[in-house]
Amino acid sequence: MTRFLRNFTAVLLLTAVVLIVVAPDASARNKPWEKFDYPELGDIRMPEYERVELDNGMVLYLAEDHELPLVELSATIQAGAIYEPADKTGLASIAGQVLRTGGTLSWSGDEIDEMVEAMGVDVETWVGQATGGAYLSALTEDADQALKILAEILMHPRFDEDKIDLAKTQHKAGIARRNDEPMNIARREFSRVVFGPEHPLARVEEYDTIGAITRDDLVAFHKAFFGPDRMWLVVIGDFDSSEMVDAIRNAFAGWEKAVQPLPEDPALDLLPRTVNVAVKEDLTQSTVLLGHVGIRKDDPNYAAIEIANRILGGGFASRLFVEVRSDRGLAYSTGSMPGTGWRFPGVFAAFAGTKSGSTEQAIDVILEQITLMTTEPVSEDELRIAVDGVLNSDVFNYDTKREVLDRQVLFEMYGYPADFLANYREAVRELDPQKVLEACQAVWQPDNLSILVVGNPADFDGDLSKFGAVNDIDITIPEPVTALEVPAATEESLALGQQLLDKAAQAVGGGKLSAIKGFRQKMGLDLEIQGMALHFDMVKTVSYPDRLHMVQKTPFGEMAQVVTAEGGWAKGPAGVQDVTGDDLESLRGELRGDLVTMLRDHAGLTCQALGPEQIEGRPCERVYVTGAKDDYVMLFIDAETGYPMAEQTPSKDPVTGGPVVARTVYGQYGNIGGMNLPSTLVINHDGKEFAKGSIDGFEADPAIDPAIFAKP
Repeated sequence: MTRFLRNFTAVLLLTAVVLIVVAPDASARNKPWEKFDYPELGDIRMPEYERVELDNGMVLYLAEDHELPLVELSATIQAGAIYEPADKTGLASIAGQVLRTGGTLSWSGDEIDEMVEAMGVDVETWVGQATGGAYLSALTEDADQALKILAEILMHPRFDEDKIDLAKTQHKAGIARRNDEPMNIARREFSRVVFGPEHPLARVEEYDTIGAITRDDLVAFHKAFFGPDRMWLVVIGDFDSSEMVDAIRNAFAGWEKAVQPLPEDPALDLLPRTVNVAVKEDLTQSTVLLGHVGIRKDDPNYAAIEIANRILGGGFASRLFVEVRSDRGLAYSTGSMPGTGWRFPGVFAAFAGTKSGSTEQAIDVILEQITLMTTEPVSEDELRIAVDGVLNSDVFNYDTKREVLDRQVLFEMYGYPADFLANYREAVRELDPQKVLEACQAVWQPDNLSILVVGNPADFDGDLSKFGAVNDIDITIPEPVTALEVPAATEESLALGQQLLDKAAQAVGGGKLSAIKGFRQKMGLDLEIQGMALHFDMVKTVSYPDRLHMVQKTPFGEMAQVVTAEGGWAKGPAGVQDVTGDDLESLRGELRGDLVTMLRDHAGLTCQALGPEQIEGRPCERVYVTGAKDDYVMLFIDAETGYPMAEQTPSKDPVTGGPVVARTVYGQYGNIGGMNLPSTLVINHDGKEFAKGSIDGFEADPAIDPAIFAKP
């Protein structure tokens, strides 16, 4: 179909739609929908509710609703990440998660799962940045039992270690993936730019902060910040209010008030402009953010700023959308946020996603539009559309009783008047262009807007220095700091290290080991990942000096990996692919760092003796080996037999992708294929068992078909 025909067809369709809309017919004349009584759009109705404060300080908001046989409860708790130590960032979030999954005095987390699933009950807990919360939904007939379960979760959490480990693993997985999406990078780093990198509202979880969290920390956090006097409960549904008050009082009986007073909220200062680039060279587009600290919602300028933001970047008719995206074609997405918060001032920000070659130009246009908002009044039409949009959209933010009452809880918690919402909506209705201009001039400061760009600066249309000195932000994920302390090597420690590895080589292979030109080894491995028991069979074929062929038979199919002097490749269910870069070096490290290979070639490695340590009750000598893998390998040599009892090296968790310290403990040495080798092994990650395996066969100098190293 030609473009003309496509356009002509579109015109015909549009004409047909218009005719259908405007043509009078019987159904239009009857207008049956006019028989219904619709509330005027924009009204927010306050439900009838009862506020009750218990002797223990807990505040209840109760609203009966007998339309359905359901009870819904939401709790807001004054416990948040702003109270956690900086060196244990992530503690509050993990506490909120394991509060629910980690069991109570009466039940394990799994038993709670079974009970709530049998009743069809939903029970959740969490801790966010500034507050924590809980949620319960149950049929009326199950509400009493569900309430008892929730009460025990909140009062007497068990914090089982296995659930803590699972939560920490999930958080580490998030750290490993945190640089996958440019907008995630931008949001994270922009908080650090606007608040300051050490501010509690800008802290970032790291492997070390998650690794430092213990069960004792969770118990202490719960004891310090959870208590009935720190909690508001909103209860909606099919119940009698007086009976529900008694049920809640009984369920939470004996829960003592929080002992420690809440710390002061961290201060927020308006920082001077900085210009920042988070380099990500694989991107062809830039994510741009400009902003600074905003205001609380009880600021006199709140209503006008909400309207101003709607005009600036709050929708398809906003100035940023029209100017940056539609008219100039600089962005595929753009908009703004007003920078208003309930407890803390929010962050006023404007954003755009643009191609790398228009990065600086997009910043110019955004700054231009923000400056216009502070120098010229908006039009009457813009104001009218924005006011209608804000008032009407508010309806959908408060379209359930729970949403309305949850907001009343925030008003009480943060010191807002109970009629704040009604006053705000009236203030919006009374705005005029001059009031909006004055608010923008009071709150938005174009010269103080910090700038952050995530992208590839090599492709920018300028170096951004016109906006100020440019700071490069390093988004590299820090590796965990290990407890391993390696003193400076001496001639004596290096000589002793070589002696210990020579002793191990003699114990394993005698004179044969140094002469072998290759080997084939078969091994089985059993592990459990996220509740799934998995078995892997592996065959490793090595042809010295530089060829490795590995085949793994997994529950997901067979996979092969090959490395030679020329390069590497892998074959799996998705086909054959080249292995390059860091993956290729890792594969070569698998060859050089193999136990047999290290013992065979130890004379060419740096081997530093570090002193004794016991492995499973046997005294061993530690040897710190470098030059084999990318990082170190620590070998633990049995002081009596010379057998390697264990090896330790940095590794990656196959589930999270995050770094771990892997220690493989060997056992049951015996003659396998003419060598003295272990027949069993246990792999631990960060001190916890990850897998068990066995060496099922070893053949020195096997017949090797060179074709196995050739890429298909």
